[in-house]
Amino acid sequence: MTTRTTRTTRTRWAVAAAIGLLAAGALAEVVIADPFRGADPLSFEADLGTGEVTRVADIAAADGLPARGVFVQMTGGGQLCLWDAPSAWSRQRGGGCNPADDPLGGSSISASLAYEGGPGVDGVTDARLVGLVADDVHGVEILMTDDSRRRVRLSRLETGSLRLRAFGYRIRASDLKRGITPVAVLALDSRGVEVARQATGLGG
Repeated sequence: MTTRTTRTTRTRWAVAAAIGLLAAGALAEVVIADPFRGADPLSFEADLGTGEVTRVADIAAADGLPARGVFVQMTGGGQLCLWDAPSAWSRQRGGGCNPADDPLGGSSISASLAYEGGPGVDGVTDARLVGLVADDVHGVEILMTDDSRRRVRLSRLETGSLRLRAFGYRIRASDLKRGITPVAVLALDSRGVEVARQATGLGG
């Protein structure tokens, strides 16, 4: 019998909506575990205008919804930001930022959930998960409210001295219609054993 070691992720993702990343009528929400505190909103927003933006993963078109990219940005102020959006400079973003010296908040995984519509699950029209995991994480799965799992494809990310893996996942429309939502994002080792998880805040 395999013993699973589970450690709840503590992240410090800054809430994107609070600093003006979500604009032009976007209805996306960001769900996080432990918001980054102490950053001045004005200086933090100005910092988001610095640094190179790189596309690190893709969210394919599905269920009549367009494709989106997953982007990472290392800002001049030392923040590592990750979000999904239609394009690199679109203001319709869902995601957040962590200090670059601790991008995973002391864990093996850091993820955020963005969705449009609501407030109830029956009103959600598009829901997406994006995140980063440590380079030694071999797999990521999304745990759903019906106890089923959805496997997520990982892409390698190298920026400066950081070696991470990134992912983006769109919740299936068929799941949302049946009220099946993501409970947590799981990081797995090479044996498929869970090494860390982060609750989404949306599931039961």
